[in-house]
Amino acid sequence: MTAKKIVQRLAGQDQDWVSAHGELTRSVTAIDTRTASLPTRVRLISEPSAGGLNVRPVIHCTVVCRAILCLGFAVTALAQENYEVQVYGSELVPPERTMVELHSNFTFEGSKTEVDGVRPDEHALHETIEITQGFTSWFETGFYIFMSYRGPEGYQWVGDHIRPRVRVPESWHWPVNVSLSTEIGYQRRSYSPDTWTWEIRPIVDKQMDRWYVSLNPAVDRSFHGLSVSKGVTFAPNVKVSYDVTSKVSMGFEYYGDVGSITGFDPLHDQVQAIFPAIDLNLGPNWEFNFAPGIGLTGSTDHLLVKMILGRRLKFGKR
Repeated sequence: MTAKKIVQRLAGQDQDWVSAHGELTRSVTAIDTRTASLPTRVRLISEPSAGGLNVRPVIHCTVVCRAILCLGFAVTALAQENYEVQVYGSELVPPERTMVELHSNFTFEGSKTEVDGVRPDEHALHETIEITQGFTSWFETGFYIFMSYRGPEGYQWVGDHIRPRVRVPESWHWPVNVSLSTEIGYQRRSYSPDTWTWEIRPIVDKQMDRWYVSLNPAVDRSFHGLSVSKGVTFAPNVKVSYDVTSKVSMGFEYYGDVGSITGFDPLHDQVQAIFPAIDLNLGPNWEFNFAPGIGLTGSTDHLLVKMILGRRLKFGKR
């Protein structure tokens, strides 16, 4: 958060923070962690002293404390939506097959207090059930059920998304594999600053001998929530891996959210995370991915671990 924004937030609303005798009417712990609700009019606080009223030191303390609070809130302002952490490959679920996946993500170091009306996620287990049905060689549709577990709240339903996806047929013989995913859905306000969102995710990948690279330059749009004013935002994801053996691949995954496409956020306010990842080839009908995630900016959860376990199924006639 820039100094300009901090000053702006210290200069507009009206609240009574001091009693008639110059004592604070509420403690610092009662301050709403959302910066928009911070008191913004600086009032003179009189304190008795040997020479009369001592005002200036109290004004300075008030300004400094509120500025520090604003800066502290900026550190944990993002990265609340660790439900489905995955870099997509272009391959689709085959026709007449159903892929069932469980995404399990545990945040060891994240937000400790409510941020922008979103519950803290430190020591929270976020789980997503993803069910994808293949219809043709170039079209599939996925459905997501988001859930969260954290001690004080217990298990909670968070929301649902639907994701149609198409791909360029292999018969076109493009030099890279390409597919396009679009995802739209709802998440509860207490678990996301934006309730209704839409994502368009181009997917470009390539297997080169033992090396694999996948690029997901996704764009997002919020239709209801705090990010509506940002318009379309850019969230690039990248995966690079190497086949150590026929059964084990190792590499890294990168996840970012850099802000509006018309002007990126300052680096400190962006989401930037790296995941050293391992993938196991357990057979054509299985998927397994495991990775610890390290946040690289103050607006990213500092440490989480994710696991994806998937199974392809075929119902009906064999």
